[in-house]
Amino acid sequence: MAWQRLRRQYLRSRPLSKKQEAILRSRLALYPALPPERQQELQQNTSLFLRDKEFVGCNGLEVTEEMRVVIAAHACLLLLARDNNCYPDLRTILIYPDAYVAQETHHHGHVQSSHLSARAGEAHFRGPVVLSWDDIQQGLTHPEQGHNVAIHEFAHKLDEEDGYVDGRPPFERSEDGKDWAPVMREAFEALRQRLHALHTRAESAEREESQPPSTQSISVLDTYGAQSPAEFFAVATEAYFVIPTAMEAAHPRLYREMQKFYRTDPAALLRGNRPGG
Repeated sequence: MAWQRLRRQYLRSRPLSKKQEAILRSRLALYPALPPERQQELQQNTSLFLRDKEFVGCNGLEVTEEMRVVIAAHACLLLLARDNNCYPDLRTILIYPDAYVAQETHHHGHVQSSHLSARAGEAHFRGPVVLSWDDIQQGLTHPEQGHNVAIHEFAHKLDEEDGYVDGRPPFERSEDGKDWAPVMREAFEALRQRLHALHTRAESAEREESQPPSTQSISVLDTYGAQSPAEFFAVATEAYFVIPTAMEAAHPRLYREMQKFYRTDPAALLRGNRPGG
């Protein structure tokens, strides 16, 4: 609607406070590498996000301005250089102090089973995003591990904008997505095969009572992405923005497909070049 568009324009035009801008500059690793026009765009989208979404602390957590800006900045990092409505179906972000316990339900034919699982975050379809602040902090402290739960969950929110959480977000230009399916399918299957090989080697090591092989530093993509195409897209998005140089080297075709969607080239920015330079 026209009034919603005008409202978004107005909220984007509201400047960040000096404190908010300082948090943005110090806590978003890619920010200093962005060209001035992209920095301004990120500030504008962050301003809209902060004024449009509700942040709720859980389990006694008091939400601070740092928490709000850090989460908003990483959510808006995924929107750069693309027309967007800033997660229009998202109203609330629930923040836990650390990993929280949620009930997980599985269906096997007519049999339903439930169990409790510890989580660092989740994105509910057309609903809230839930995040562990401790896990966000861990990701920011150790970026070399390629994890950022905020980026991961907001990738899911982008994925759902066409009505399906299937690992294919809606492209602004259809031609940008023409190679998406085969490239993503190939990379997804390769990750599934790697996970299967790791399990096989671990089982073999257990039978022989030897030390199982380390799963670290084998790939820049977390094996959690082997669960489904949707999780693969979220994991690939984490790697793309957190360890872009390593991802570009390890998965050049996948990196290029992600670049077509996100229309930002983090690896080139970190090299001091403009995208394509």
